[in-house]
Amino acid sequence: MSKSTFIICEKSYLIRKGLISIIEKIPDTRIVQQFDSEDEIKNLGNFESDFIIINTNLLNTKTQKILQKISNTSAGGMGFTQIISLSQKSEFKEINWVEYINIDDSQNIILTKLKTLIGNRKTDNPKSEAPDEISKREIDILKNIALGLSNREIADKLFISAHTVVTHRKNITRKLGIKTVPGLTIYAILHKIINIDDTEQIKS
Repeated sequence: MSKSTFIICEKSYLIRKGLISIIEKIPDTRIVQQFDSEDEIKNLGNFESDFIIINTNLLNTKTQKILQKISNTSAGGMGFTQIISLSQKSEFKEINWVEYINIDDSQNIILTKLKTLIGNRKTDNPKSEAPDEISKREIDILKNIALGLSNREIADKLFISAHTVVTHRKNITRKLGIKTVPGLTIYAILHKIINIDDTEQIKS
């Protein structure tokens, strides 16, 4: 069984360690990355995880847009990351929060919230039909390649570097053995990464 993965964004060392301690009590979970500053959160797009737990006090104009992009992609069905707020419910309504953890919540309450999210994800979250060897980030890259976007356009859209996009493209080509964009597009359609109607967006 694959592990449920988490990224934690929290300035306080004690709160971060407390969350990690609680998450580790849940079987088949793993902490992918920890961020403790606004500056570091800019790198969120370079990591894959099932859940991001973030204190909204760390959000500024730029990082809010990054998180909003991640949450909106997930809400659209092609993303895989769900965002959990470590704050009050009234903040940043533009982001598709799936849950709110209050700093005063007991361990049992936090465990219940996280277990419920993990359980719902495993039963309700639509799965791509792409082979297991294609990572979640590579699926995102492949989708945008199939839609005709350039490396720079994909990088800007996913808030990652163009170099990272090139690296992912090489890995996708190596894993699938498909070198051409038309071939990747057909693959994406067959594996329901994009719909055939989406190809109307492809630039001539």
